[in-house]
Amino acid sequence: MSRPTSRPSLATTLLALALLAGAGCSERGATCEACDRHECRNLTFTIVRSDGTRQHTCCPRCGLHLIASQRSPVASLAVRDFDTAGLLDAGSAAYVEGSDVSPCSSGAMGQPRDERGCCLKPVYDRCLPSLIAFGSRDRAEAFARDHGGVVKTLPELRSAMQEL
Repeated sequence: MSRPTSRPSLATTLLALALLAGAGCSERGATCEACDRHECRNLTFTIVRSDGTRQHTCCPRCGLHLIASQRSPVASLAVRDFDTAGLLDAGSAAYVEGSDVSPCSSGAMGQPRDERGCCLKPVYDRCLPSLIAFGSRDRAEAFARDHGGVVKTLPELRSAMQEL
């Protein structure tokens, strides 16, 4: 007679997800030039300007905000693969936008509350919706199946930023 297989508890599943998100967001020590949060190794985005200056952000979302707001010429863009932290040409990466994984927003800043401490205050968060880069479209699609979100290319994302 075979034993029934047990399914992992909700707590076990949530712990595994937290560890996965933590692995993708080990802090580097530097802070984001756009939002002042600590940079996460597996999310950083680097802008190299035509004059050779470099700007580092905590995530692709903040990087896109800097590009759109400063409008100075860009020579190249680099991003880290969320799974491996390997450096990628940002133009060749596949991005998942709006998943349930938001490493930048789950840090120490927390959600602000009103003066009574009971009601969450809606705030603008430059890092939302989350934007996570992958070295392959297949990996991005698999991540989106597990965590929601939409797979996009850099040109699609930049076009949407220009429309704002």
